[in-house]
Amino acid sequence: MKARVTIYDIAKTAGVSPATVSRMIHQPNIVTEKTRNKILDAFAVHQISPEDLSTRSKNSQIPGKRNALSSPTILVCLPTWANPFYNDILEGITDYLRQEHCHMIVTQEIPQRSTMFSFFNYCASLQIAGIIIMYPLSEDILRQLHSAYPVVQCSEYNPFYTKIPYVSIDDYAVSKAAIAHLIGAGCKKIAFFSSSYDYRYVQNRYRAYKEMLVGNGMAVRPEYVIQVSDFSYQRILTTAHHFFRLAEPPDAIFSTSDKHTHAAIKAGLSMGFSIPEDIKVFGFDNTMYATLSTPTISTVEQPRRELGIQSSRLLLELIRNPSAQITPLLLPTKLVIREST
Repeated sequence: MKARVTIYDIAKTAGVSPATVSRMIHQPNIVTEKTRNKILDAFAVHQISPEDLSTRSKNSQIPGKRNALSSPTILVCLPTWANPFYNDILEGITDYLRQEHCHMIVTQEIPQRSTMFSFFNYCASLQIAGIIIMYPLSEDILRQLHSAYPVVQCSEYNPFYTKIPYVSIDDYAVSKAAIAHLIGAGCKKIAFFSSSYDYRYVQNRYRAYKEMLVGNGMAVRPEYVIQVSDFSYQRILTTAHHFFRLAEPPDAIFSTSDKHTHAAIKAGLSMGFSIPEDIKVFGFDNTMYATLSTPTISTVEQPRRELGIQSSRLLLELIRNPSAQITPLLLPTKLVIREST
């Protein structure tokens, strides 16, 4: 009987996630008394003790690997590998966790209502101590994550669920500054080129775009607002040709990433337009696309590596002190003006 009982059996009997059982075994101080008692009752039902599962877990570790308490494992949930924006964030996370003697696992698995149990099983199997999340999640999903693990939102965040801290930037304010630069350069027909509206950052940048145009007496024209649902460069490039085929092309394009801006430049040049003489373009993120492009791209510089560092710092603080009151961080940005405007 004892040999057959697993963490999943205990979780099912207690009515909690396997991740919560794992936390109770390895970090009981961060589990509420009510939940701890439910799990202990489940152990009693199965006639084993928490030490039985803890011993099995330690014995199954790779020889020489440090245990979860001395070297916690952090799960980083990444939206996509196709956006170079995330590369420097991951570098910041990696460097900070390395100096703190932590492990990191990166996944593109997205917690959803229908997959939460399997997601928690995945976390429990890896003995995850905390999670850094980089994509938008609903309040109910964040609530479930928060009940099981220390969590920090990085770059993307849900402002309506305040129990999980975030590290990000003020997308709205810096987007207004970028569009003000285009307006100051004489642009009157400004387009908006973005990734999916599912992302909070796209919503905030679009809100800034609309308010700046309306506030300066310009129309928000539907044919000037285009989104691409994924980060495939070929799809972004194909879509970018739309702007240059219009009977009345825009005189500027504000994009939500340098990748989109680079594609817009390439599409415009291939159709005989001059950048920035005919159409000015402004990007976002200050990634490699900005400097490798011809002309080089005016863009918003995000402190990407610092986003990773600060997210890791906050998460480890929560892991070590679950009752800590963590203040969300909005890091500074700046405009980098280059040849495209």
